[in-house]
Amino acid sequence: MANYLDSMAWDIAISATLLAIAAIKLPHQASSDSVEESGKNLRIGLALAIGASGFYLFITGLGINFLGPLPDKYNILFGGIASFGGLLLLATSAALFLNVGLKRVSYIAVFAGLYAIVDAYAMVVARLTRSPELSALSYLSFAAAAFLSVPATHSDNKKLRWLFAVFAALFAIAWLYEAANFTLGHLGAI
Repeated sequence: MANYLDSMAWDIAISATLLAIAAIKLPHQASSDSVEESGKNLRIGLALAIGASGFYLFITGLGINFLGPLPDKYNILFGGIASFGGLLLLATSAALFLNVGLKRVSYIAVFAGLYAIVDAYAMVVARLTRSPELSALSYLSFAAAAFLSVPATHSDNKKLRWLFAVFAALFAIAWLYEAANFTLGHLGAI
């Protein structure tokens, strides 16, 4: 089971990094809810990378949900949000690939963010994980980026996109911390 959590956490960090890059680099026009033709190659490349990452996260989340390899609370804590996050990444990938817009996907992101807040609260209250406050921060970093995806996709304001990118980068850093701890812990190095 350690491989699930380790690779999922690394995958989440990769996904967050890709989202930050997309926010900064893609020439997205909120008025048409599409990426300009000049960004076609980057758009398709990011769509494929985000889609691959989302597919892996979705499948591993389902694996945890249905196979139940962890104690019950942890199956819910890790499997549910991973499945939902993977689905969100797949929707983002499809929207980018088809160039049909990200506004509608951002509404799904808000609900994923709410889910992450509930998980973070439960983590702290029930004292789940070795360091619940730090783990909760990784979930809250995801929630912040999810909420900021709405203004970032509904406006052509570059500052809003940069704000989203900063929070996506913080989200990536938080999950790099989680990933390193999972891997080091499972290998007996800490």
